Amino acid sequence: MHGFDLIWTKVRIPPERAETIERTRLFGKLDDSARGKLTVVSAPAGFGKSTLLMQWARRLQERGAKVAWLSLDRDDDEIARFLSYLLAAIHAVCPRIGENAIALLNSSPSPPVKSSLAALINELEALDDRLVVMLDDVHHLQAPAIVEALESLIAYAPERFHLVLAGRGMLPLASARLKVRGQMAAIEDADLRFDLEETELFFNGRRTLGLAKSDVVLLQHRTEGWAAALQLASLSLERRIERAAFISAFSGNDRDIADFLARDVLSRQPQTVQEFLLKTAILERMCAELCAAVTDGAVARCHALLAEAEQAGLFVVPLDKEQRWYRYHHLFGDFLRSQLTRHYPELVRPLHRRAAAWYARVGDTTAALHHDLAAGDVDSAADRVESCAMPLIRQSHLLRLNEWLRKLPEEVEACRPRLLLSHVWLHFHMNKPLAAARALRQARRAMRTQIAAGAIPAATERAWRAEVLTLAAGAVSAADRSRQARAFAQRWIEELPDDQPFLRGTLMNILGYCHYSLGDLAAARGACQAGRASHVRAESVFGVVYSDLILGLVEKAAGNLREAAQLLLKAQEIATAALGAGSYAEALVAVFQAELLYEWNEVDKAELRLDEYRPILDDCALVIHETAAVVLAARIAAARGRIDAALAVLDRSLRAAPAVARRSRFLPAVLNEKVRLLLLRRDVAGARYALTAEGMDPDGSGGARVEAGRPGAELALIARARVMIADGRAAQARGLLRDLTARLGAAGRGRRRLQTLLLAALAARATGDQAAALRLLAEALDLAERQGYVRAFVDEGPQLLDLLQRLRAGQGAGRAPLLTPNCLAYLGRLIAAFGQRGAEAATPFSVRELEIIALLAEGRSNRELSDRLAIAPDTIKWHLKNIYGKLGVSSRTQAIIAAQRRGIC
Repeated sequence: MHGFDLIWTKVRIPPERAETIERTRLFGKLDDSARGKLTVVSAPAGFGKSTLLMQWARRLQERGAKVAWLSLDRDDDEIARFLSYLLAAIHAVCPRIGENAIALLNSSPSPPVKSSLAALINELEALDDRLVVMLDDVHHLQAPAIVEALESLIAYAPERFHLVLAGRGMLPLASARLKVRGQMAAIEDADLRFDLEETELFFNGRRTLGLAKSDVVLLQHRTEGWAAALQLASLSLERRIERAAFISAFSGNDRDIADFLARDVLSRQPQTVQEFLLKTAILERMCAELCAAVTDGAVARCHALLAEAEQAGLFVVPLDKEQRWYRYHHLFGDFLRSQLTRHYPELVRPLHRRAAAWYARVGDTTAALHHDLAAGDVDSAADRVESCAMPLIRQSHLLRLNEWLRKLPEEVEACRPRLLLSHVWLHFHMNKPLAAARALRQARRAMRTQIAAGAIPAATERAWRAEVLTLAAGAVSAADRSRQARAFAQRWIEELPDDQPFLRGTLMNILGYCHYSLGDLAAARGACQAGRASHVRAESVFGVVYSDLILGLVEKAAGNLREAAQLLLKAQEIATAALGAGSYAEALVAVFQAELLYEWNEVDKAELRLDEYRPILDDCALVIHETAAVVLAARIAAARGRIDAALAVLDRSLRAAPAVARRSRFLPAVLNEKVRLLLLRRDVAGARYALTAEGMDPDGSGGARVEAGRPGAELALIARARVMIADGRAAQARGLLRDLTARLGAAGRGRRRLQTLLLAALAARATGDQAAALRLLAEALDLAERQGYVRAFVDEGPQLLDLLQRLRAGQGAGRAPLLTPNCLAYLGRLIAAFGQRGAEAATPFSVRELEIIALLAEGRSNRELSDRLAIAPDTIKWHLKNIYGKLGVSSRTQAIIAAQRRGIC
């Protein structure tokens, strides 16, 4: 299922009409253009751009190329809708390409443009055949996000990919570099004009008019080879006996030649045909059934009229080979609509209403909305959106809902609580708590107005109240105010009606997340299990996935990594089955799966999973996702010996997170990681300054920006303990860590307790109390062995390695063993894992490799790299092989994307 109501005829190559002539002289130029990345066909309406591309597409297909087609219209000038159609067009001819990106678009609350493009480009790398993508009528596209997406596609797509843009004007692309490199070719109106030979072939060959050569010369001269004018002239001549008079009077000096000719063509049609053409002119595409509904005629008669009009060359363009769907040529359609408005204005609104009713019956809500609004029936359009809103929300099809809401006037939404509540859901899912709160206030005002007027049934009022309570708790929770949100949810959960399982499940998930955020894992389990049961009852896929996600996080916090992995895998499988691979729901899970992979020392797999899914969560994930992604990215960089790059990742994230509400959890986690890395470099002064700069006293027990009693506060204390150990106050750190470890144990928070045990062992070592250090380390090993922790130990650095080696050396020396046989074997594996750090750290990029990566990002070819750097081509290939290996990729495009994500270029 797609996130939008896609019109499938838009992604099919329209069939050619029998009377068209082959533009043979242009095919060679087009074939030459295909050697680059981009072909632009630009000319005013009626110059035969679409016909030329249809002919060329057929030739390309005969040679074995794949050709994807997309006919654009004014509604496609929105990035999510455009990408949905682009992916559908490519997927239609290359079924293995686009599935992940389509699933991602369908399920995300906001358009994940970069992730969708990256997924598409990566899949294009696997192309065996040449793929040519033709976008027709690109003049409808002006949105900067679409232009940027097309530029990225042109820059990074593989050599077997070629893009063709056809329209009435050039897109504002940064195409100068492509022209300079010979990778862009342009076909313009001067190229498209019919020459004398083509004009004669059209009039006397295809149209069989038998015109004298002098008449052909005169018509070609006066129309200047404009295809639409030639077509209209042929229709005018077809039924004339006195052709000479028409041709001699025909002048290119007419103020509007197209209007003149179209009027002449229309007036020569039977009255029934004229009425049919005018009444159906409001339709952007049409079939016999739709035309019958609009004209109040018989389906069979409408089918015959469409076929007759197409065969007569009346600018009726078939859109599929079955000849079920048609459209009017743009010029002729514009003319017909102007005639309808001028002569029969009273018919316009009723015709649009009939079209809206037909589209509603066949389930095309988007088209129904278009005609509702064209008819001025904004209330009818709003009613349609209201009836669909909650089903879409329950299944997380939020892009489609967002598209429909954007079509409605603000003044209509302002008095409709259902529409305003729909906006709250959108903002809630996109992690925009302030916007959600504003929309919620508007919804409450609109509800009070309608309730006071007695316009709302009691059942609807109860359902709205339950929804308002759920969304209020959600908005507060999204603002990272977990205590307040928990209090709201606990107070309101009993007020929810039993017949609202989706709302109950959502509120229980909110409550579960708040409990988890505040460290109460047992309560979080209970709430999310109850929430899951309600979402199963409501058949809400996204709700079930989210319940399993929070349950997985609870087990991870408890230290039960293997159980957490099972829960996250279950959530992933449910998301994939319902929404397809690579969905937004899967991305919510994937970040934490990457965390577990990293902890188990599968660093490469963790990095690939994080790189694949992290961009999907930009601007719409919760604080926990952002926190986990940033810290994990830094840890991976540090594990590869790139501590400077890791610190840069953390510093950038701190600068980009100005909201205090979001920093209460985010700041301590990032700060703790920054302190750890600075101390690995033995930069004690830098670590102290990092705490001070964020308002935390390295020597005290509190912090102005840390709320006491929250998990974030614990991380702040851990960061402070690290500094204390490093600057000679290990005894003070031991007291701090002893209390913290006891509290974490009592709360069942095993993962963080393991971290404090390891630091406590290091603190004991620093005070010279080796016995206590080894005892604490043995306790940590016993806790970690069953779950397979690795990086929790390795990331603490060489001092912990020294303790582990001392612990192993002390086993079997006549003293009571501290470790079980399983723990002893585990200890050996941990010590071996420390030894692997050197190999990972030995793969930073050389200066020459960084230069090559920077040039790759500019789109340079191997030859250009060789010329620019004065290096032999074979040496360039050798460097590229090394770069690909270090990035874990297999192609130039993947290397650019991976390098950009890691901040290398």
